[in-house]
Amino acid sequence: MQVVKRIIGGFFLLILFLWLFAPKQELYYFLEKTLKEQDVIISNETIKDTWYGVKIQNADIYVKGAKMAHIGELELNIFFLYNTLIIKEITTDEVVHKVAPKSVDEVSVKYSVLDPLRVKLNGLGSFGTMDGNVTLLEKHLLIKFPVSKDIRAFRKFLKKDETGVWKYETTY
Repeated sequence: MQVVKRIIGGFFLLILFLWLFAPKQELYYFLEKTLKEQDVIISNETIKDTWYGVKIQNADIYVKGAKMAHIGELELNIFFLYNTLIIKEITTDEVVHKVAPKSVDEVSVKYSVLDPLRVKLNGLGSFGTMDGNVTLLEKHLLIKFPVSKDIRAFRKFLKKDETGVWKYETTY
């Protein structure tokens, strides 16, 4: 009985050490490579490996050679059953102000194995607050702005629902 406990305990300890000491920066480099295929380039960033994820600071986002935004901090936390991506201090370039908010204080993206076909979104910025989700199987994106402030830049993309809340809805 003791041998079985030690084998099971050793297995879980091995999994824990593999998770803690895994090269998590490689996930970021894979993301960067995938985005580059779509002409999206992330540059000038500082990458830090944390115990349970990776943190990127001061990144500039370029789409097809034009600077679109600056991100103050991006933190990806990788857990077995629950993963989070938190993006803080997003400021958009002057070119993008006509179709996007001027600044976003924080955007949170959460994925749970308990609800594997849905990704939850939350955010706060110059536009007010946002709540949304992405349904992966149906390829459906829904973002609601329950407390909207300055949405005139992208208001043409929004619709009001039956409760009077502005929403953005699309399929991809």
